[in-house]
Amino acid sequence: MSRVFTRREFLKTSAAAAGMAALASRAEAARAYSDEKMMTPGVAHLRIPHPRRFRILQITDLHFFAGKLTLHDTGNRRTIETMKKLVAKVHPNLLMVTGDLWPENRDGMAEPRMRYIIKQIEALGVPWAYTWGNHDQLPDFKVGHEAFTKAKNSLYRGADSDGNYVINLLSWWQGFRIGQIVCLNTHRDGVQKEQQEWLKNLAKTDPGPLMRLAFFHIPLKQYEDIWNSGEAIGVIGENSASEKEDGSTFTLLKSMGVIACFCGHDHANDYSGELEDVDLVYGRATGAGGYGGAVIPKGGKFITVNCIKEWQTWISLTPDGKRWRPKPGERIDKRRKKD
Repeated sequence: MSRVFTRREFLKTSAAAAGMAALASRAEAARAYSDEKMMTPGVAHLRIPHPRRFRILQITDLHFFAGKLTLHDTGNRRTIETMKKLVAKVHPNLLMVTGDLWPENRDGMAEPRMRYIIKQIEALGVPWAYTWGNHDQLPDFKVGHEAFTKAKNSLYRGADSDGNYVINLLSWWQGFRIGQIVCLNTHRDGVQKEQQEWLKNLAKTDPGPLMRLAFFHIPLKQYEDIWNSGEAIGVIGENSASEKEDGSTFTLLKSMGVIACFCGHDHANDYSGELEDVDLVYGRATGAGGYGGAVIPKGGKFITVNCIKEWQTWISLTPDGKRWRPKPGERIDKRRKKD
C-alpha cells in the first residue's frame, strides 16, 4: 500500500514550520465542507489530513443552563472552559457533539439557549457535527435544523431527515471516500423503527463496502448486555438506559460495516466492550451542569481512527490533561449498593 504523505512531512525544516503546517491542516479541514451547497441532502463531506490517524473528539451531555437560574453563569463558564481545553489539547479533525445541550424548553427559552450554545461551539474553530439528545427540545424543530445546518464549521445535515445524516470521510490528497460517520437522532426513546428505516434506506442506496462509525445519544440495549456478560471494561456508575430500544438495531448497524458506536446519555458510565467485532463505547460526559461529576470527572472522548486499516482506539480525556483508558479486564462498579 502506498504511503500517505502529510503536509507536515513536507515542512519539517523547523519546529515553527511544523507548527504552521498543523495550523494549515486544521484550516484546510475547516474549509472542507465549503462545498456543502452541492451536496445531496443528508450528506456532508470532510477531507481529513491523516487517513491513518483521523482525530475525533466526542463531547456529550453539555447541559448548559442546568439547575437554578442563579447557577447558570457559573456552570456555563465551566463547561465552556472544559470544551476549550479539550479542543486545545487534541486539535481534533472533527468535534462530535452527541446531545443534551439545553434543558427542554424550560421558561420558553429553548431557542435562545440553543443559539447561545451554537455560538460557543462555533468559537472553538473546528469542524463539528451534532446529534440530538432527549433534553434538546424546541417548540419548532425546523428552527433547530436550520440553525445547526447554517452554523459556522457545522457538518450537520439532518434537516431533511429528522436529524439523521452521514458524513463522508475523504482522503486528503486523492479525495476518494475512505469512511463514513453515521449520525442518528434517538429522540426520547432511543433508536426506533423510524431510524431503522432510515438506516435500511442508507444501506440500500449506499451499500459500500465501507467502514462506518456511528454516533448517537441514547445507548443501544447491547450496552447493558456487554457489561452484564463481563465483556466490557471501564467504569459503571449507573445502569444503562437504552429507553425503548429493543436491541434490534445492533445487527443492522453491524451489517452496514459499523465498527464502533459512541453514545452519551448516562453520565456516570465510561466503559466499552466489543460485541461481534463492533466496539460499543460510552462517551465521557462533559457539562458541569449535568450529574455524575462526583463519580466520573467531566471531560471528553478522544478517538483515533485508522481509515486505511479500519480500526479505532480511544482514551478519555479531562481538561487538566489527564488521559485514561481501562486496562484489560479492569471493571470498576461505582453504582450505589442497595440496602
